[in-house]
Amino acid sequence: MKNIQIEEDLYHYIASQTQNIGESASEILRRLLLGDANAPTPEIAEAITPPVKQQDVKTEVEEGSVFNFINQEEVTTQKGAVGRFLFLLAALHRAHPTNFKKVLEVKGRERDYFATSSEELEAHGSSIKPKIIPDSSFWVVTNNNTPRKKLIINGAALALGYSEEEAEKLRDFI
Repeated sequence: MKNIQIEEDLYHYIASQTQNIGESASEILRRLLLGDANAPTPEIAEAITPPVKQQDVKTEVEEGSVFNFINQEEVTTQKGAVGRFLFLLAALHRAHPTNFKKVLEVKGRERDYFATSSEELEAHGSSIKPKIIPDSSFWVVTNNNTPRKKLIINGAALALGYSEEEAEKLRDFI
């Protein structure tokens, strides 16, 4: 297997084309380029379709599901539970950029888990290690243990309108 570097917008487009949890980037590209995720590798150059316009991708992002932006292979490449946690939150933000503010309602007994600044989170306790959610203006506490991170992801998914079953699938990626 070979690794390639691609630009961010192309990566997001490929990830948005995921149809099944666990579908690899290779399977997605085979399906998009060849029409069959299990097809043998023919002359791929002949199968390339015209590029997608940026405005088309934006429409898909605004109406998407987080499962269009992630697959098991991508999640497992993240460094540790914090990396997977931030990756999943970033995917939720990409799927729901206008409604993501609903995660601000996900709170613990004595602290907020999300905020729009690190100072807001630090006002609720010390050693909370706030980190910005990639490609967003939202911050999240990261010093929780893995079971708590799973509960936070689950709560964020529910706040964004996912079913219990979908929220559990997302939680299990951590």
